[in-house]
Order: sequence, then C-alpha cells, then structure tokens
Amino acid sequence: MRKAFDRPIVGLFLDSWVVNSLKKQRYGIFFRLDLFFRAAERAGVTLFLFSIDGVSFNPDRVEGIIYNRPRQRWEPIAISRPDILYDRFVGRSPAQEKRADFIRRQFHRRGVLKINSRHYFDKMELYQILSRHPQLAHHLPYTRRLDSLADISHLFRFNKSIYLKAATGRRGQQVIRVTRLPNDEYAYSYFVNQLHSGKIKGLYRLPALIASVVGDRPVIVQQAVDLIQIDDRIVDFRGEMQRNGQGKLELVAVLARLGAKDSPVATHGTSLMAKDFFYKYLGYSREAVASLEKKIEDFLFQVYQCMEEAYGPFGEIAIDFGLDNKGRIWFFECNAKSMKVSLINGADQQVIQRAFLNPMLYAKYLYRHRENINKYHNR
Repeated sequence: MRKAFDRPIVGLFLDSWVVNSLKKQRYGIFFRLDLFFRAAERAGVTLFLFSIDGVSFNPDRVEGIIYNRPRQRWEPIAISRPDILYDRFVGRSPAQEKRADFIRRQFHRRGVLKINSRHYFDKMELYQILSRHPQLAHHLPYTRRLDSLADISHLFRFNKSIYLKAATGRRGQQVIRVTRLPNDEYAYSYFVNQLHSGKIKGLYRLPALIASVVGDRPVIVQQAVDLIQIDDRIVDFRGEMQRNGQGKLELVAVLARLGAKDSPVATHGTSLMAKDFFYKYLGYSREAVASLEKKIEDFLFQVYQCMEEAYGPFGEIAIDFGLDNKGRIWFFECNAKSMKVSLINGADQQVIQRAFLNPMLYAKYLYRHRENINKYHNR
C-alpha cells in the first residue's frame, strides 16, 4: 500500500450501486459524498469507499475507490482492510444483508474499529431498554410487538389512532397510521414514495394491508401521540448527536420537521432549526425557548448515554422525538445511519460542515487510542 495515504483509512461502507456509479464517474446525485470527502480532507484522513462486492478474506483484500483530487475523479484501489469502519450500508435484499453482516464480523475479528458499535436499532428492543431507565420511561408511547390482531384491538380500546411500524424500518417508508371510525371502519395512511390513504371495513383486513407495506419484517404497534401540527402537517424533531475529535459528545443540531399535509410521518416534508420553529410557528418567548431547549438537550443526552450503556460507544446517533400539545417530549426512535437530509435542508453551512467533519475527527480519535480500545474489546 502506498505510504502517501493519511491514516487512519476510513472505510465508508456503501451499497454496491453507489460505488459502481462512482467508478463510472456518475456522481451528480451523491452530493453528501462530496461533503464527506471534503471533511476527510480537512481532518487529514483517507476516505476509502467500498461495498460488499469488493471484499474477500484469506488473503484479506478490499477493493474500493478513493478520490484523486488532482485528477478530480474516483479511482479504484485495493487495500488489506480499512483502519476504521464507517458503516453506511443499507442493503436491498436478505442476501446482501447477510453478506454485509459477515464482512462486519470479519473486520471486527481483525481489529477494525467502528464509528458506531451497532449499525441498526430494533425499535422494540429500544423501547424495552429505555423503559428500564427511570428518567426516560415516561417519554415512551405505549408500544408492543405485533403478534396478532388482539394486540391492535387492545390499543384501540384506549386510543383512537395507532401506528404500525416495521421494527427495523427506515425513513418513514414502513409506517402506517390507522384511525378507528364508526361502524367498524378504519382509515389508514402511509408513505411509500408518495402518500397513500384509504379505508377498510373490519379489523380483519389489516394484516393484508400491513403485509403490503411492511413485507415480512417484524412489526410493532404503538399509540399515536397528539403531536403538534401546523396546518394538518405533523411536526416531529431530530437531534443530531456526535462525538468529536476529543471523543466528547456534542449536540450538533436539533431540527424541526414538518410533514406533508395529512402524511402520517414528518420524514418527507420540510425542516428548519428547532429554535427557529419555536419562534416562527409557536410564537414562544426567548425564555420559553431557552427552557424547552434545555429540556430537549437533557433528554437527548440521556437517550444517547442509555444507548451506549446497552450497546457500547457510538460516534453518532440521530434521535427522533415529538412534542405534544402540552409540551411533553415523546421518544420515537434512534438512527445509527442518519442520511442528514433534514440537517442539510434546515441548518446553516457551519453546522452542516461540522456534522460531516465530526465522524472523521472521531475516526482519528479512535485510531490514536486503538491499542487501548482493542485491549478493552479483547478482554
């Protein structure tokens, strides 16, 4: 391997189609990768992009691409392994996910350090963990794993509306809101590429709807919280939290997300900084905003620390939560692979650059302390 590479080598683990597109210099839609690359340059690390297709073991060889700044193009290169794994792989099939899990295990055995201890979260497991935390339990909407229609009937005894969610779904694509109507009718809505809505007669028709949206993934059923709404647009919030180059935890930004009109989720709408939302849409005073921001910050730090107690250290987690009309904070989910879409759309350039720089600086921190970290993991 050429000695000119800055260390550590940060392996950005991506889906195959992304890496293949970049090999063909088709990168117009991958604007976030440019932000990652510029952050890597600024941090003094080498950003190495690879997918499941280029990895083999015994002998160890990872084929990927790096950006050649003088030539302004992505170029292929092979290394034995990255120093740090920055896992952004999503996968499009069970076979791809299985292969990715195998690669993760092999890297771990070879001492490759990870930005995040876990590459995904199971929503039901999260609720079970947080429910045991005395300061966080009251932030949780009632949630249970869906085993039968009886679980849905149980929630409808106490709630007019419920949510059905894939336990490991992403970006609001496998979320269904169901509202009980008179005469055994139920209104539903979900977002898959666009907003879908309709009615069904009889609860027994729900399983077919769930299967069509969620597939065969495990499902949770959850009470619907009376969230703040603006002109029939649901509002939720995302806290982007990261560790910096000293390993210290930072709250990089809190974004308010306004969903599309009548959408059951806020993921596919517009975003702005939470502070601006409180002033512009809710008309809060400076004192009220400062008080609410402190409550939110304390809540986010508690959730992050609870995740690390359960799973180990994380370089970044995006935490989704809501506020009801009485000002109560409700936890929704954690994301180990934030796409940073809301951040890019709603934050200023300084905050955006910081969000892409922190993981690279944290990679340097891990690399500097690799001997102690590996000793800890190998005990």
